[in-house]
This record gives sequence, structure tokens and C-alpha cells, in this order.
Amino acid sequence: MSHIEEAELALVSLGEVVRPQDAEHLSQCRDCQESLARLSELVEISRSSSVGDQLVSPPDDVWSAVAFELNLSTSSSADHGNSQVVRSLATARSRKRIPVWLGVAAASVGIVAGAALTAAIIEVQGSQESSTQVVARTELAPVANSTSRGTAVVETTEQGPMLHVTVRDLPPIVDGYYEVWMATADAKTMVALGTLNTQSDSSFSLPAGMQMSKFPLVDVSVEHFDGIAGHSAQSVVRGQFSA
Repeated sequence: MSHIEEAELALVSLGEVVRPQDAEHLSQCRDCQESLARLSELVEISRSSSVGDQLVSPPDDVWSAVAFELNLSTSSSADHGNSQVVRSLATARSRKRIPVWLGVAAASVGIVAGAALTAAIIEVQGSQESSTQVVARTELAPVANSTSRGTAVVETTEQGPMLHVTVRDLPPIVDGYYEVWMATADAKTMVALGTLNTQSDSSFSLPAGMQMSKFPLVDVSVEHFDGIAGHSAQSVVRGQFSA
């Protein structure tokens, strides 16, 4: 069985829509599920950081592990400190591609660039968060025999309105995936937004011109790899934004 590429798992951990073929593989492959869970945890650590957090330099064995992964010489790192490894990274990039999992970990906890890079990431995150504003929020309640629950939040951003969906305790699907929809109040007209990431928060750009007053319903359904683009009529959670 061929596994999902690290680059794709990294994108999914950051909230990107998972491809149908990858969703099917994830539902069956424990190795990829565990890899995605580790990446999602690192992303969550990064997102939970704030400007007021105190930055701590990583211990020497972390730098040694980075140097080993990149085939760098560690003989001088102990004498010259973390800066030697950081300088060596620039040279290593031309010789070897840094694995995706290491890149995500470095961006999350600052092990490659050290405290200075981590501070820069936190500062950028703070400026991005300050430009967003929550305009709607609703709880997602179970539908039919489902026991799952979740939340849906709409934020305004510089790129346009974004819908963030989180659903807990979703059972794995062997022959399908979970799809997120916006719908009219009577659920007769539905617009598919993308595949739900069951490991963490999923974010979707709302289509230009979509009015929440006309599409106040958020629906998550079970979809199958049957080539049918419409809603399967198998909703698991649903919630409605207030007018």
C-alpha cells in the first residue's frame, strides 16, 4: 500500500481540503492517521502561541537531531552554539530537501531557526488574527442516529469570509468521506464547500456573493465514492446561524 505523501498530510493538517482518494486511504491506513495526528498536534501548538509567550532556546540534543537529519557536521555545533547549525541549514538546502514533517515541526516550535524565528512567526500570527473578526457562530447538533457534535464559525478576513468547522467524535468511514455544505433554511438548496478534516479544524472560503441570510444552514454529511455530486441525504451534524 502506497502512503499519502508528507506534503499532502502537512497541507491537511493546516486545514486544506483532503482529496477524495486521500480521504479513502486515511480511513484505512493507521500509519497515515498517526502521521496526520502528529502534524495536527504541532500545528495546534503553533496556533495556540501568543505574542506574550516566553521563548525558550531548545536543548543541544534537538540541534544534534536536526543536524543528523540533514547530514550536517555536528563537531563544531557544540563549540559555536545554535548559530552554527542555523548557518549550515542554508547550505544544506542546496544539497538535500528538508522533509515535510521536519519543516512543519520547525515552523511550529522554532527548532530550526531558534527563538528569533519563532518570535517572527508569533508576530505574523498576531497581525493576521487582528485582521479577522467573528461574525457568526453556531453549534452543530447530531442528526438522526449520529452522536457527534461540533461548532461552525464565520470570520471576515482580508481574503473574504471564511467558515471554520470542527466536529468531534466522528466515526471513521471505510468507503467515503465527510463533506461540508451551506444550505438554505429548508435544506432544499445546498452548496458543497469541501471535505471535512476529521483530525482538526477545517477552513473553507465562502463563495463570492453567498449571503448567509439565504444560506444559514451548515451541514456535514457522509459521502461515498460513487461519482454523484449531490448530497447523499446522510447528514451527521447540522446547525443554523441566527439571522
